[in-house]
Amino acid sequence: MPSKADLPRSRNLIWPIVQVLKESGGKARKSEIDSLLVVTLEISNDLVMIPHDKSRTELQYRSAWALSYGKRAGYFENPDRNVWALSEAGNQLRSSEEIRV
Repeated sequence: MPSKADLPRSRNLIWPIVQVLKESGGKARKSEIDSLLVVTLEISNDLVMIPHDKSRTELQYRSAWALSYGKRAGYFENPDRNVWALSEAGNQLRSSEEIRV
C-alpha cells in the first residue's frame, strides 16, 4: 500500500518543477505544474491520490511547499494567483546540484 513516505519531499520537488516550468515556456498554473510533475516523475495514480487533508492531495501540498521554498531562494516568481514562473535565477539552473535552499 502506497504511503506519504513514497512521495518525494518538498525540497526534492524544486528541480522537477524547474524542469516542468522550462518545458511549459517558463510559466504555468499550479494545477498544470502538479499534473506535469506526475508525468515527469512517473508517479503512480495510487500515490497521486494520497490525501493530505480534505481539500488537497499530499503531492499538491508538497509541490506548494516546493514552490514556496523555490520562491524564497529566488528561483520562482508568483506573478498572479495560482500562476508560477521561473525567475532569471531559476531559468539559469542547469542541474539539481545547483539548487540552494
